[in-house]
Amino acid sequence: MEPKFQILEKRSDSIKFIVEGIDIPFANALRRTILSEVPTFAVDEVEFFENDSALFDEIIAHRLAMIPLTTPLERFSLDALDLDDYTVTLSLEAQGPGMVYSGDLKSSDETVKPANPDIPIVKLAEGQKVTLNAFAKLGRGKDHAKWQPGFVFYKYLTKIHVSKEVPEWKELKKLAEKRGLPVEEEKDEIIITTTKAFYLPRKFEEYLGDKIREEVVPNSFVFTVESNGELPVEEMVAIALKILMRKSDRFINELHKLASD
Repeated sequence: MEPKFQILEKRSDSIKFIVEGIDIPFANALRRTILSEVPTFAVDEVEFFENDSALFDEIIAHRLAMIPLTTPLERFSLDALDLDDYTVTLSLEAQGPGMVYSGDLKSSDETVKPANPDIPIVKLAEGQKVTLNAFAKLGRGKDHAKWQPGFVFYKYLTKIHVSKEVPEWKELKKLAEKRGLPVEEEKDEIIITTTKAFYLPRKFEEYLGDKIREEVVPNSFVFTVESNGELPVEEMVAIALKILMRKSDRFINELHKLASD
C-alpha cells in the first residue's frame, strides 16, 4: 500500500494531516527528521562592542540564539549544508530608554532576518547602550535546539464505536461534532474518527470495552507540524522527506557495495 496524505487543517504556521500506509518506525523517523535534520539559520556567535544593560553578555547572546531567522533553503544544496560555510551578520546598535526588539537587528542578507520583529531582547534605561554583531549559521536541531525549525507530534488514527444502547450516546455525538470530529451514524452505533484528541467524560467510563470500544486504524497516523517561522510548514515536511530518501538511497548504495566485495 502506497502512503496517502490527507490534509485536515492548514494555517500560516501549522498543518495537520493524516498519513496512511506507513508503520510506526517510519512515522517516528519523519518526526525526528523534521526536528533534528531540517537545517535552519540561527545565531551561533556574538561579538559585543558595548553593553551597559542590566543583562550579562551571555544572557543576551542566548536570547539572540533563540530568535527564529527566516531560512531561504532553496539557495543551498542539501549536499553542502554540512559545511556550514555561509555566515550572515546581524548587527545591533541601540540606546535607551526603551525595549530592544528583534526587529532592530540589521541583517547583511535580507533573506535571513528575524521571522518575528516583536521578540524582546533587552530593556535599556536612560543612557544605556548595546552594540554588537551576531553571526548566524546554518545548523541542525540534532546539534542544538536553536536550529529546530518548529515542533511536530503524531498520534494513532482511531475510531471510537459507541453503541446506541448507551443511554446518552447523543451527548457524545454532540461533543464530538463540537470538537470538529467526523461522526458516522449507523443503525446500532455511532463511529467517531479521532482526527484530534477526544476524551470521554468520566460518566461514560463504565461502558468502555462493552458498549464503547476504540479501534486503532492500521498504519494510519495524524501528524501536527508547527513552524517557528524559519521555514514554511509545508517546506519543513517536504525537506524532511527528501532527507529521508537521500539517506535511504545512500544506505542502499552502501549495501550494494558490500554485497559486491
